[in-house]
Amino acid sequence: MNFRGLLAIVIIVVAAFAGLYLAFTYRQPQRVPGGLTNASAAAQNSTVLGYAEKVLAEARELYENAVETNKGYLVSVDNFSEELILNSTFINGSVMAVGHRLYKYVILQLYYQPENFSYTPQEVQVDGVKAVLLPRPENVTYTGGQEYRYLVTYEGRTYNVTLFFIGPMSSSYYVWASTQQVGNLYVVQVWASKELGCGGCGSVLWLVLVNDTLT
Repeated sequence: MNFRGLLAIVIIVVAAFAGLYLAFTYRQPQRVPGGLTNASAAAQNSTVLGYAEKVLAEARELYENAVETNKGYLVSVDNFSEELILNSTFINGSVMAVGHRLYKYVILQLYYQPENFSYTPQEVQVDGVKAVLLPRPENVTYTGGQEYRYLVTYEGRTYNVTLFFIGPMSSSYYVWASTQQVGNLYVVQVWASKELGCGGCGSVLWLVLVNDTLT
């Protein structure tokens, strides 16, 4: 075998391993070891809330460090998600405070990377707020990210909510957070990572919040 043939084989092998690595890292928010999956509303308990608090604490620390060290360009948040990261408290398993307002909430997805804890309920219902994760269409493929479709029901109304996890985009920041307002719902995605450029090295928290009847 000549040198060019050997070089071609080496390139193919390296590319194959790189592809497997990327496929694995972009799926990290779904990891289950050490956590809960296919969980019902009963699983949104003190353990889950404890890890949700850890994700927000990690995001808060990374946000503040980036700002203090003049690296604010490595943080991407909107007004609501910024307030949630910097000034929120879980009151109990169904109510949290964001700023000076109270919200009902359900957790759609949670992954705390330092302890490899994940929580991905297929259906969750807490205090009148219900979210169901819909199956992915078998004939649809995705490039560079994953789509998650939910049906969220509150006070007799059902909303279609679509969220995306795109590893390359999120991993460009220490903290990335986004809010969608769908009807009376606030759907928040939070990503926090101490490492840049690693789609599987971050912690993830996705929430639905409602403030119709609370102060």
